Amino acid sequence: MKFLLQLFGIVFLAHLFQIFLPWYSVGFAAFIMGYILKSNANFVAGFLGVALLWLFKAWTMNSSSATDLVERVAHIFSLDNKIWLFLLMAVVGGLVGGFAALTGAILKKKNVPKYSQ
Repeated sequence: MKFLLQLFGIVFLAHLFQIFLPWYSVGFAAFIMGYILKSNANFVAGFLGVALLWLFKAWTMNSSSATDLVERVAHIFSLDNKIWLFLLMAVVGGLVGGFAALTGAILKKKNVPKYSQ
């Protein structure tokens, strides 16, 4: 349950940040959610959250566009199909989100007594 809450929190916060901030703001969103909602699969939540968000945004932008820009960019990267470009974008964004969520979870300290006997 905590994993799903973290996943949806990352998607929502990353989408909100990307409206006003640059592309790397997804890392800040994943870091914040990894710090606040530390689950057992932080990297997976960050990876899936950002990858699914970027895949969905790329698909909606491509479907609403009347140009063949995606095919041209895929040709620049020597990719056969635009789907490979979408997957490449999702993996890059997913790695940023996964490592950011993992970093946020690692930096969250446990409650350790100051003077243990």
